[in-house]
Formats: sequence, C-alpha cells, structure tokens
Amino acid sequence: MATRARIGILNEDGTVTASYQHWDGYPGGLGYNLVDYWTDSNKVREAIALGNASKWGFIIGTKVDFDDRQDPLHEVQNVYYMRDRGEKDQGPNTYKDEADYLARGFNSGEEYIYLLKNTGKKDYLGKQVGEWFFADYNEGSQFKELEEVAINDHIDMLKRHLEMMKNRKAA
Repeated sequence: MATRARIGILNEDGTVTASYQHWDGYPGGLGYNLVDYWTDSNKVREAIALGNASKWGFIIGTKVDFDDRQDPLHEVQNVYYMRDRGEKDQGPNTYKDEADYLARGFNSGEEYIYLLKNTGKKDYLGKQVGEWFFADYNEGSQFKELEEVAINDHIDMLKRHLEMMKNRKAA
C-alpha cells in the first residue's frame, strides 16, 4: 500500500509549485529524504518541474525503464511518470499561495504534503538552504517544521526494522 504525498516549493511571488509522489510519503521515509538530500531550492525546482513521480530518491537522475526494478538507479534516483513511463498530463500543479496548497494539496489521496521555504536557514558551511515543512491530512490544516519529526520517525522505523531482524534470527 502506498503512502501518497505532494512535494512543493514556495516561490518568490508567493505561489506554490508542487508535484505528486506515490511511495513512502510519510515523514520517516520521504520526509527524512527531503530533509537529508533536498534542501537546495534549485535542485527541488528542477525535480518538481519533471512532474509526478513514483518515488523520490537522492538525485533527480536520468531516464530509466520505469518497470525494471533490477536497475540499480531505481534505488538512488527519482522515478517519474512522464520522463520514465511516458505518461501524459503528469506535470506539476501551481497553487496561488500556501493556504490554497493546504486546501487543495490533498486532492489526490495524499496523506502528507511537504513545502520547502527559504527561511534564511544556513547549512554547516554557511550556505543558504531551504527549510522543509509538512502537513498531515489527519492532523489539520497547518504546516509544521519537518526536520525533527522526520528524524525521529526515521529512527523509530530503523529500530522496528532492527527488532524484526533480531526476531528472524531467533526463530
């Protein structure tokens, strides 16, 4: 079962450009990935411009066979419906502002919507980076800071995975 999400970026004019993402859209999955690998607004704009995706990896990547799961590029790169599967009408959406994004960003069954904003945050090298926020369909209509939630959810997910591995070995 998929955990659907929408990934957006706040533009300088106040509009939001966003695209759909199908798999692992929860904060400990996609959210952690966004916080860890997708803080450069130019890279995020380029990725969103390619439209709706099956999944986001660590890089935008190049055209791959959408159905060839043996291709190691599937593990590291974004996989898009238009570029990689040749589907039509899978481009990004534009919302008039954050409130419009919150109101309409969940219209395709998304459980989470994410928004990258330039807040003046800098990375450890002093380079300006975007800051991620998210909204959960089940928890109301406001954006919350993503980083701490994503990291904690990811750690919990890793702990559950480790426990499952220990149980398999014991069986």
